[in-house]
Amino acid sequence: MNMFRPRNMKRHAVILGDGTMATALAKTIAENDFRTVLWSLDEKVLESVNLRNKHSRHFTSYTLPNQLCATNNIEEALMGAALVIMAVRSEKVRAVSTRVAPFLLEDTVVISATKGIEVATQSLMSKIIAEEVRTENIGIISGPNITIDIMNSSPTAIVVAARNQCTVEVVRSYLENNFLKVFGSTDILGIEMLSVLKNIVAIAAGLAINLGDNARSYIIVLGLAEIQALARALGSHLESTGGLADIGETFLSSTSKYSRNHMIGMDVANGGYLPELLANLDAINETAEGINAVAACKDIAKAAGIKMPLAKCVHQILFENLPATETLRAFLSEKSAARWLTNSVM
Repeated sequence: MNMFRPRNMKRHAVILGDGTMATALAKTIAENDFRTVLWSLDEKVLESVNLRNKHSRHFTSYTLPNQLCATNNIEEALMGAALVIMAVRSEKVRAVSTRVAPFLLEDTVVISATKGIEVATQSLMSKIIAEEVRTENIGIISGPNITIDIMNSSPTAIVVAARNQCTVEVVRSYLENNFLKVFGSTDILGIEMLSVLKNIVAIAAGLAINLGDNARSYIIVLGLAEIQALARALGSHLESTGGLADIGETFLSSTSKYSRNHMIGMDVANGGYLPELLANLDAINETAEGINAVAACKDIAKAAGIKMPLAKCVHQILFENLPATETLRAFLSEKSAARWLTNSVM
């Protein structure tokens, strides 16, 4: 197993992408006094970052550190990089991974900040990166991590999961500071699966917006129990549950007004048309990764021999156009909804 560390820990970091998460992570690393490169194909972003230390689309009132620059030349960006963070949409991760592979050094660490799933293959981002980049120095960033709080240097705790502890330590050295604390795990499958599946719960909580706070709380608990059951069935370590990657992520994504997945659920519950809502996000180069998670979860759960009644209900609302409030009300009235609650009596 490759256990390399970058020989010079002051080597630069590269953020692939220019969305809100990419910007927040780039700002944090640059403020930690590392030269940081933001890779973007948007000429307005490049000009704004390089000439005015501003992002032209996101967090436009914030001044970005001088240590941060932007480029559209991927070879130039990656030359000699110690850390590469993938922060593009899930449907672009494979293509971008293929592009970066020829320019990575043997000891370059590649981390995914994309909490998504490739629907066609049902692959998590770390698996896609491993297939295209072919390195052991791969990991993922799990939350809870709303980007506006990171931009504001508000107290934040995240989990970095990787195949080996050395990779975790490399990422920690670039990201951790007085306000952002990095916890580590070598259960990359379990942490990433929980981080992805929590978006289904966030959507469900949004879909229940018109059912009252009691119902929303019930749904969050049901959803958390479901995703823990599936993660365990897929090989997640027991110690990966009950912490930041599932409780923390699920709580934040199911309650925050900055959670795109939660807001998508609310908008659908209030009559929004899902394709139009997703198109609006696409227009600002953002997405709700939970939609793909809902689409893929049905087959993943079936293959694992796990029944996920809440995830199935969310799938029916999003993809079979069942009315959100009425469908969830009927679902919550059924005893089978609580099948994964450890203290339920069936």
